[in-house]
Amino acid sequence: MKRRTFIYSTTALIACMPLCSAALAQEAFPSKPIRFVIPSAPGSVSDAVARVYSERMSKILKQPVMIENMPGAGTLLTVRNVLKSPADGYSLTVSANTIVTLPYVDKSAGYNPGDFTGISNLAKSPMALVVSSQSPFKTLAELVAAAKKAPGTLTFASVGVGTTSHLPVELFAQSAGIKLLLIPYKGIPLAIPDVVAERVTLMMGTSPSVGEMIKAGKMRALAVTSPTRSPWFPNTPSFAELGYEEATYELFLGLMGPAKMPPAVRKMLADAAEEAKRDPEVRKRLEALGQELPTQATPEQFNTFLHREEEKMKKVVKEANIQVTPN
Repeated sequence: MKRRTFIYSTTALIACMPLCSAALAQEAFPSKPIRFVIPSAPGSVSDAVARVYSERMSKILKQPVMIENMPGAGTLLTVRNVLKSPADGYSLTVSANTIVTLPYVDKSAGYNPGDFTGISNLAKSPMALVVSSQSPFKTLAELVAAAKKAPGTLTFASVGVGTTSHLPVELFAQSAGIKLLLIPYKGIPLAIPDVVAERVTLMMGTSPSVGEMIKAGKMRALAVTSPTRSPWFPNTPSFAELGYEEATYELFLGLMGPAKMPPAVRKMLADAAEEAKRDPEVRKRLEALGQELPTQATPEQFNTFLHREEEKMKKVVKEANIQVTPN
């Protein structure tokens, strides 16, 4: 009888092992430090937002959340590094809209947007179309009229083809039926003086990048990409308000991971990010960075948003035939 009981107990234990192991593995996360890989240099807005969350999430998850800056190749260094890492939730990225648009702009990108899954939309910010305060264009209507009169002569500054300083301008141009000429720069700080001096007609900028120039009277904002007027640009109408609803654009910073990561791990990370958002200190620091909290509160909602963003910008890229030129 004792032998039979032993056999039954052993059989039950063996049968339980896969389930028990899976449960233990799930409960163990996180059991080591987590990496947030950032496709920009220290001091950038994406870096600053990532650090705000990493500090709070470290306490929530009871494991260090480390920041690893990996700028270069138009965010591709970061993307490839995360995708080559195990899909276990320990290697993640905080990226902007470019992560879902770059594969359509650069044929050599080597990944699909579907290779990633959204975990949490961490922050969003409107962009403003700005011109020099000395510009003859006092309104968006005046700028559109001039662009239609002389197609391709008005210029805009951008840090690269297919970037968040390029595609929102193209979105507006397509919505207005105009052609603008891209002038590339290695960074927004290098572009601002040329816009102020009217060497370039316009640019798209966020509150952190152009807000002070507007307050100082050196730049003029003609429209913002948010659906309604933004608290960061309270006196500036939205594109939608001016009749260009298709130019609405949300610059986001989202926590992303490999698509094959375990759903339970993704949920744990998402819950930690949502808990961080409820922290008054986190909200205060995000506001100081010119950021707002997104409305998406679950990974499912964030991924629905990402899919809409991908489809919208894929259409813009195709219609404008936007492609990175091989070196």
